[in-house]
Amino acid sequence: MYSIIIRVLAAALMIGDAAAAEVTELKQGAYAISEAGVTSLVLLSEDGVLITDPATPERAKALQAEIAKLTSRPVTRIVLSHEHLDHVGGTEAFPGAEVICHISCKAVFDLDVTGAAPKKVHAVFDDRHSFQFGGRKVTLIHVGPADGFASTIIHLPEDGIVYSADLYADRYIIPGVWMDNDNYLGVRKALKLMQDLKPQIAVNAHSTSTSVQALQENVTFVEDLFQLVSAQINKTITTKGPGAVMDNIPHWSQELKLDQYKDWSNYATEFPAHVRRMALSIYHGG
Repeated sequence: MYSIIIRVLAAALMIGDAAAAEVTELKQGAYAISEAGVTSLVLLSEDGVLITDPATPERAKALQAEIAKLTSRPVTRIVLSHEHLDHVGGTEAFPGAEVICHISCKAVFDLDVTGAAPKKVHAVFDDRHSFQFGGRKVTLIHVGPADGFASTIIHLPEDGIVYSADLYADRYIIPGVWMDNDNYLGVRKALKLMQDLKPQIAVNAHSTSTSVQALQENVTFVEDLFQLVSAQINKTITTKGPGAVMDNIPHWSQELKLDQYKDWSNYATEFPAHVRRMALSIYHGG
């Protein structure tokens, strides 16, 4: 969602005092810990602790301090939601922890010039991977290209919990500058998949909210956007030919509206970028 430089700078600027952390117990032994603009899912067990997305070295240390208030056991497993650098930094703060990411992470990590990417990924998976952690079933579901290539939903089926990153926000139109890497058809697929899992709790990596309502509202928003833009593409192909589609995307970005969402933050300024991204995802494959 961000360019590399924006991701690293944004993560650095958001680092705050560990005292500002927000710790939410989701179920017994399952927590959402939010600080510095990032929320991690944290699972406690007799054998150790599982976390998601430590984000940066500074935040990882602060997260470690918060976990120490809950348990003396070490972090033994780190699950990364996708490959973007504002999510994957800081793994070295947890020596001995196994780092897990979708197999497509490696190609991106190999290109890293910032030093933010993990030095080692210990386990990779392809479409889906399930394991037991502290008596809990944890399922990692790769949804394909969405926000990046490795977009993964972390699902705790017995607890009714899903964790995702960079796929939606709570009544907030995400700024277009953060979406250049998004495949909106993949985002649409991922949101519907999460909805179909019927979660009780939806943890969002860039929000303190665990609202399932926010997830459901975004399923509807993205579907409305898809229908709006795909209808325009199909009409243009029929009346003017396929070659006219790319020429018209800049005009649609300014002309097409979904005013039922006008009360969402940033609608007036950022909705055009969502029209453009959806059009390019449909017609250009990304």
